[in-house]
Amino acid sequence: MDQAIHKLNVGHYTLDIKVSQLLERVVRLDNRLSDNEDNIQQVSSHCKDNRKEIGRLEGCLKGRKIGSKCVLAFRTHETYADASDKCQERGGRMAMPRDRKEQEAMAEYVKLVFHGNWPVWLGINDQHSEGIYLFEDATQVTYFQWRKHFLSSQPDGGKRENCINMSSDDGDWWDTYCERRMYYLCEFDV
Repeated sequence: MDQAIHKLNVGHYTLDIKVSQLLERVVRLDNRLSDNEDNIQQVSSHCKDNRKEIGRLEGCLKGRKIGSKCVLAFRTHETYADASDKCQERGGRMAMPRDRKEQEAMAEYVKLVFHGNWPVWLGINDQHSEGIYLFEDATQVTYFQWRKHFLSSQPDGGKRENCINMSSDDGDWWDTYCERRMYYLCEFDV
């Protein structure tokens, strides 16, 4: 009986050593995994920063410089929110014509890019408060280029149409549903 107990104790001791060694290995693997997760996050952050810088450079190389910013039109149909996200992913924001000079320059550029009458998202909306138009950076819009026509003057959508697009043929602004898919215009700091 003593010999059986001794044999069990030796087996238990050996098992304890193996469990301790296994736990040490698990801790080392956990530390390596944590280090790798940190490295992955750093690489992801660098990739995101690089995408933004590439977008900014592309905006200035392929688009048009207007004052202290560059604008670039994109020929993919996106909702207002998706267009805003895509501009931010590229290191910019949706275009915000702050005065008549910028508006006219953007309208001229958009007319050259999109032949015909195509709506193009601008970074302007009144989603937070009806009739109070804000740029993407939350500053209030003070210059407007609303479509004026005896049949359909803008804005005319009330609480249904809260996002603003520019018509590519004449540069006039229209309010429309934010979920509508259309081309968009990003701006980038020079």
